[in-house]
Amino acid sequence: MIFKSRNGIILNVSPILLILIFIFFCIFFGQSENACAFKTRISGVSSSGSSSFGFIGGIKIPDKKITIEGNDIPLRPLIIGICHEFRLNYVLSSAVNGSATLHIRNIPLPNALSIILRAGNLGYSVSNGILFIGPRTSLKNSYVDYKIDLKYIQAKNVLSVLTPILPTGAKAYASPHGNSIFVYDIPSNIKKIKRIIKKIDVKKRVVLLNARIVDVTDNFVRNLGIAWSFSPNNNNTIISTSTFPTGFSGATTSTAGSNTLNLSVGTAWQNFGILSAQLSLGQQLGWDKVIASPSVSVISGQPATINSGVTLYYVAYTASGGSSSSTPSSNGTGATTGGTTVITQEPVTSSLQTITLGLTLTVTPIVESKNSIMLNINVTNSQPNFGQEVNGFPSVNNKSVSTTVMVKNNSTLVIGGILYTDKSHSNNGVPILSTLPVIGYLFSSRQRSVSKEQLMVFISPKIVN
Repeated sequence: MIFKSRNGIILNVSPILLILIFIFFCIFFGQSENACAFKTRISGVSSSGSSSFGFIGGIKIPDKKITIEGNDIPLRPLIIGICHEFRLNYVLSSAVNGSATLHIRNIPLPNALSIILRAGNLGYSVSNGILFIGPRTSLKNSYVDYKIDLKYIQAKNVLSVLTPILPTGAKAYASPHGNSIFVYDIPSNIKKIKRIIKKIDVKKRVVLLNARIVDVTDNFVRNLGIAWSFSPNNNNTIISTSTFPTGFSGATTSTAGSNTLNLSVGTAWQNFGILSAQLSLGQQLGWDKVIASPSVSVISGQPATINSGVTLYYVAYTASGGSSSSTPSSNGTGATTGGTTVITQEPVTSSLQTITLGLTLTVTPIVESKNSIMLNINVTNSQPNFGQEVNGFPSVNNKSVSTTVMVKNNSTLVIGGILYTDKSHSNNGVPILSTLPVIGYLFSSRQRSVSKEQLMVFISPKIVN
């Protein structure tokens, strides 16, 4: 094909070359027209229908997700559109220009905004609820939102640690979804915060507590091979005693014995398996009686409570009181002749109450190292006091002791010194003959026995993980 220009220049162009030039222009202008074409979608709140919120630099915004897809999207109109959509107060630097290819789907707005700003080498800061957006180089120590996912520790516990040490202007807040926190601070401080969280967000150690609560005779105690660390003769125990009415009732023919709580703490030389076998043998021979054999797993630093006793139920009555009123009457002449007194008495209300008698053992293990465990121990012994009654109900004597000891992993700690003196009386005789006057005692017998027993607690802590 031949073309002649105005200057008289003749161009001989083949048809194939013209087709290629046409295709090139179609592709070039087609891309230019679509360069600014992109789509966005904003999804609503959570499916539960309840209102929830997210945060951008401490600014509260609706918790919605955003989708942005497109090639070479101009950043300035995109940022303006997002700020308008979420009704954010903002100041946009004139230096905010450029474009980016974005394909992000269904992510929270704070994350989307961070991605958009990072793509344009932009940053933001917040002052008095206003979002300032500009190039990172122009924003000195630009504040950013950073999400930190937590594995083992709760977000509220992390906030209690971070809040007092955050610098002025920095903020930390829990994510509305999942166990994570957002930190609004400059990048250098966020690195320090991440190091702090890494140290405290660790898997908690689990301790298995094997316990035996045993009644033993004095002679059997000597055969257990216990090395006592301290006893009531020194000042290592802290003992408190309290008495209060319980309001429970019940008939009993027992004789109240003596009861002390001068505890001794020691360790057994044998492991818990051998000790259990020894206690089982003593039980067969009548030297001891295993009251309870609880085992419980507990997280390091958390308390575990073991009860060995009985729970009594009683009904407490409460009277609300009454009132009286007098109404005068008249004889028709205006003179008052008397009246009627009305007495109103409120009903008596009753409620079911409980009280626990026996031994309560609270143990808080704290793993100090691979082979050492610190035990915070509190022992409370509650026994009825029939010699002291309130409104016909016996009171309860509470005696407790608290101590802290360091033991090796899988060793056995022994708590002793809870002494009981039981007195019993029995009458035996030949029927009829034992009731005869004068000579009846010849056909009857009386037995009186006094036994001393000691309640001992064996605790064996073992690190599970």
